[in-house]
Amino acid sequence: MSMGNDNEIRLEKLGEKTFYVTGLFKIGVYKISDTDICLIESGLDRSYAKSVDKVFEKEGLNVKYIINTHYHADHSGGNAYFQEKYNCQILATRINAELMREYALCPSIIWGGSPVKNILNNYFLAENSNAEDIMQKELPEGIEIGMLPGHSYEMIYVKTKDDVAFLGDAVVAEETLSKHHLSYIYDIEKHLETLDVLEQLEAKYYVAYHDEPFTDIKEHVAFNRKNIYENIELIKDICSEPKTIEEVIREYFNRYYFRLSMYKFAVDGGMIRNYMTYLYNKGELCADNIDNFIKWHTTKKFY
Repeated sequence: MSMGNDNEIRLEKLGEKTFYVTGLFKIGVYKISDTDICLIESGLDRSYAKSVDKVFEKEGLNVKYIINTHYHADHSGGNAYFQEKYNCQILATRINAELMREYALCPSIIWGGSPVKNILNNYFLAENSNAEDIMQKELPEGIEIGMLPGHSYEMIYVKTKDDVAFLGDAVVAEETLSKHHLSYIYDIEKHLETLDVLEQLEAKYYVAYHDEPFTDIKEHVAFNRKNIYENIELIKDICSEPKTIEEVIREYFNRYYFRLSMYKFAVDGGMIRNYMTYLYNKGELCADNIDNFIKWHTTKKFY
């Protein structure tokens, strides 16, 4: 199923009370009443939120709630705008809510410390918003949530009574993965478990934030799982001889003829490091001091 596959911002219906906003980001909209709505995500930033809000103004809709599946700025960057205008309640799991209240911390998760300026953009840094712990609040009637950790810490899905499930970034479109090969995953092991959960999640429609709504979750899960295992095997192959993390990142990029930049080193390099962490913790990679370099390799000892 493909719906609204352009970047025009408009409202598309998926059920009696469930809609999504077309465009670059698939923001969920659930009607609590004739005029009050709950958003699932809020867009990239204040400017994008204003563009989306024009649709709501035209339809006479009032934003009562925002539920964020996780803290990443492209999902929560419009929070501050909508909260200022509508005084809406913003809900997320506890850690994500805390990060959205102090957003300056978020780029440090990508970099692993005080971040380089290259990642201080609206994909990784948003305005603070007064988000609250969703587990301590009563959900709008007709909405349920479930855990989907892995892509981000404590990420959730949101499912409406119209049998529509909004998945955040739990799966990525095949077209995107075929081109870029890496999607951001904070915890590889938990993400693989989440893919198992998704296979059993029944819904009429599924909405991933960067993809068009679809009806076959198993197909999407299978391709995402295949992509993860391809990355695992590639990194293990690269580490058949001992290499530093930077050498592993360089070799990964060379295999796909990609050009490394500081931005890609921070973001894609971080993803590769997360794969290496997963393999190390499972005992499939070793990390040893060789000539005062920490070098990573498969289980054969080189020292």
